[in-house]
Amino acid sequence: MSSYIATINYVTAAKHVQRVSRQTVDPSRLRPPSRGGRSDEYVVGDVAWTGIATPDTKNVGESAMEIWMTPHGFLRAAAANHATSTPTTDGGTEVTFMMGKHKFVGKINARNEVQRTHTWIDDPDGVMGDMLCEAAFTGYRDFGGVMFPSRIVRVEGGKLRLDITVSSVKANPDVSIPVPEGMRATMVAPVMVTVEKLADGVYWMVDPGKFGQWHSVAIDQADHIVVVDAPLNEARSLAVIAKVKATIPNKPIKYLINTHAHFDHAGGLRTYVDEGATIVTMPMNQVFHEKVWRAPHTLNPDRLSLSKRTPKFESVVNGKHVLSDGRRTIEIHEQAGTGHSDGIVMVYLPKEKILIQADAWNTQAVAAPNVDTIGGDFVNPYMVNLYDNILRLKLDVGQIVPLHGPRTGTLAELRKAILED
Repeated sequence: MSSYIATINYVTAAKHVQRVSRQTVDPSRLRPPSRGGRSDEYVVGDVAWTGIATPDTKNVGESAMEIWMTPHGFLRAAAANHATSTPTTDGGTEVTFMMGKHKFVGKINARNEVQRTHTWIDDPDGVMGDMLCEAAFTGYRDFGGVMFPSRIVRVEGGKLRLDITVSSVKANPDVSIPVPEGMRATMVAPVMVTVEKLADGVYWMVDPGKFGQWHSVAIDQADHIVVVDAPLNEARSLAVIAKVKATIPNKPIKYLINTHAHFDHAGGLRTYVDEGATIVTMPMNQVFHEKVWRAPHTLNPDRLSLSKRTPKFESVVNGKHVLSDGRRTIEIHEQAGTGHSDGIVMVYLPKEKILIQADAWNTQAVAAPNVDTIGGDFVNPYMVNLYDNILRLKLDVGQIVPLHGPRTGTLAELRKAILED
């Protein structure tokens, strides 16, 4: 980031964050370049959105939490929520309070400076349960009459989330953030899933929203169902499961194929474990899932935390795993050499000549992958890698089904897009 501006109204629990990022290029050319640019994030109470009016239901809890983890927000919330304080051995004070179901803890030093704060939120990506969020404030100095830290570091789930050097602070600016019309209703709108038949017994479970981004695929086998990917969270998984059972009645979901561990493909996996499905994925993803799923889920208990089912896995070893009911074969292949994820698979149906893939080609348009960089035109390496893997495995592909994107494509379209770029 080259710029980060946060404007907060503590009275209305409202915040606007403007980020400006620089363009970056991966020297190895395994990843597409980042264009850079500006992003805007807003939260007012329990409503969050990005840009002009794109709802951000996933991150509303995190965005609201960030307000009360700032030094001034923490002190205001402590005063309003009957905080208790305990002296520390270094002359400071530890302050603790409950804000709804969230516990906040802060350390104030002997100079009355808030040094650090922490709380726990329900992981917005649906994976890590009660996630520890920590903030540290150092280098306090006078910014035009306002004492404020000159460095802020925030860590969430053990990973660095933010590290900024503060260059200016303005006290009591006019902060009015109107909620866009219809945004509150959108925040609580039910999850929608539509069905597109790809072949006999093969169904694309589509997110019909404005951006059409969070898809799964359901495959009808002799006495069970196989689903590919569980994007986002439990709410979407429950909606997909209901639609799958309505489309393919009277059969259990026996397998959930997880393409990779990124949360927009794995955030709803726990719901399928509760459903009794076996998770099929790369070994490294299994290790990750087993580790993070041991975390408590007390803030927002999901179905797995209540049923306490033991997860079952089948691993994709030596680059390939096959599921079959005797009439339809499902091949699961490691997508080797991509810079997107160290452990990612694609799913191939030989009989139907269908390839299901994640994040390599999102089919916004045939020529969409071309990206301008500092060094000139840059062919999207994810697409090239997908094409190379298809050739390497000698797959006879007729239809390419994305787990993001508005439409399916063909191998000829993929080849044409790469060659034209």
